[in-house]
Amino acid sequence: MDSSPPIPRFRPLREPLVALGLLACALGCAPKSGQPAKTAQNGAQAPGGSESQAPLEVVRTTEPSPYFVKDGAPFCFVGTNNYYLTYKSKEAVRDLLDTAARMKLGVVRLWAFLDRGSLDGTVPSIHDSSVNTGVYFQYWDPALGRPTYNDGADGLEHLDWVVHEARQRGLLLTLVLTNNWRDFGGMDQYLRWYGLEKHHEFYSDERVRHAFKGWITHLVTRTNTIDGTRYVDDPAIFAWELANEPRTINYEGYDAADGWDAVTITRWADEMSAFVKSLDPNHMVSVGDEGFLNGGQSSWAYEAPYGVDTEAFARLPHVDFATYHLYPDHWGFGARFGDDWIEDHIALSRRVGKPAVLEEYGIVVRRAERTSGPIVHGLPRRQAAYGRWNDLVLERGGQASMFWMLSGIERPGELYPDYDHFTVYDGDPSYELLRDYAARMPTEAAACAFAAGQDHGAKSPFVSARPSARTQVEPER
Repeated sequence: MDSSPPIPRFRPLREPLVALGLLACALGCAPKSGQPAKTAQNGAQAPGGSESQAPLEVVRTTEPSPYFVKDGAPFCFVGTNNYYLTYKSKEAVRDLLDTAARMKLGVVRLWAFLDRGSLDGTVPSIHDSSVNTGVYFQYWDPALGRPTYNDGADGLEHLDWVVHEARQRGLLLTLVLTNNWRDFGGMDQYLRWYGLEKHHEFYSDERVRHAFKGWITHLVTRTNTIDGTRYVDDPAIFAWELANEPRTINYEGYDAADGWDAVTITRWADEMSAFVKSLDPNHMVSVGDEGFLNGGQSSWAYEAPYGVDTEAFARLPHVDFATYHLYPDHWGFGARFGDDWIEDHIALSRRVGKPAVLEEYGIVVRRAERTSGPIVHGLPRRQAAYGRWNDLVLERGGQASMFWMLSGIERPGELYPDYDHFTVYDGDPSYELLRDYAARMPTEAAACAFAAGQDHGAKSPFVSARPSARTQVEPER
């Protein structure tokens, strides 16, 4: 177990340079100005304490839930995340996708952005782009005075190949359009392009919003160079996601205490989700937030922190499903916090009449070497939490769970390092546990079982969301 204090905000460690940045934040970041990390709910201890892992009974719900439809039938699934698919070698990509297919995973979520500064260095990159192995999708063109796009072999052809290969394996992809964190560019790179220094201005500055819409347009209307399939027509795309973990602050140096309010991100999400739908009516759209709620518990995660109100996002007309993440080790909670967290988001799903996906989750383990070797600490706690959380999703009316993160080889004979201590490899005990849930979720999940035999509308090659036949959407509070 890490002896450093809990990190009250979270972005998974990604490459060595990122690891250093998060370590620095572990020593000084706080969830809000003047707000200490809260204790966990249900009497559980924060990481480092003694937390009971005694199994608790999960009672199967008798209440229907919203659900997804795929190929004319209810669709519940286990999925995963992976951020390096768009820039690692074809061998690494094939290995990862083959493993996901063997696990019978339904959806893989990945970054559909790689942003940098100008090629001549006059506008610096916000993040060391060397970790991308020379691959970039979007960059600043000083002559044009705007960002432009790299469609070539060291650019978006990488994403084309991933989408093509996923389709060949029957895998679906959630494509994330930008990042709250500076990994691989993201929101702060847009701000640097335009000389801005307040993180929340990503959501409000007219030039930045126009540039983001330009990126959306370029990607959503793209034609795959591998097989000629237009992205808008590709059934391999599960959904477009506006951002990874959007917040009004990110503890990266561009934060401001004022200039934003509780609806800054909601207004932006309303505008951008409508824009995506205007270009692509075939695919679903989600916001990609961490699931923070506005009330319900005495915890900072229930105070709509950082301008994030998941229920407000989910009620937007062009948002098809809600998302929520779960990292008790980094949020300052014990694993049992996840029980209420999952139940509360399933309840939200029923209130708004849309699915809610447990889109990222993780429990830290330690390996024999810092980033490699067998797991030597934390496995029983992880297995207990992953089993419990997936049981709750499956039995209580959830539609999907997506663990962080599945990985494989970086090069032949060498695994991609476990930088963040959440990584799952083929052959790990966690792999076996999650593969079992991946087999069970499509047929056993209560949300899909209740929906069996209902009229799901005209059969379509694209996944869509449906309210339960008996769901009455509650008015906004």
